[in-house]
Amino acid sequence: MNTVDFIEAFRADVKRELREEILAELEPAITQRLYNNLFTSEEAARYLKISISTLRRITDDGEVTPTRIRTTVNYEQEELDRYRASKRLQRLEKRGKDSTSVIVR
Repeated sequence: MNTVDFIEAFRADVKRELREEILAELEPAITQRLYNNLFTSEEAARYLKISISTLRRITDDGEVTPTRIRTTVNYEQEELDRYRASKRLQRLEKRGKDSTSVIVR
């Protein structure tokens, strides 16, 4: 084995070991970010401050879309926040309609 081959083999070994070390170090953080904002049904209901039966109803009605991972049903926080914002908008629109129907003397 000449010097060039040795350097190339050494470089490949160092590169592989560094890649493994970096991946091992970053893997928990990557996993946490991927699943950080996933809620179980119970957690999602608690987050929305509704009952689990109401969560099932709004899921069945298509108002909230769950994320399925194999057999488990989870809810992304972004989806739950979108639902909350739409409900808030509906309440504001209803208040606006109610306030315009009041007759001022």
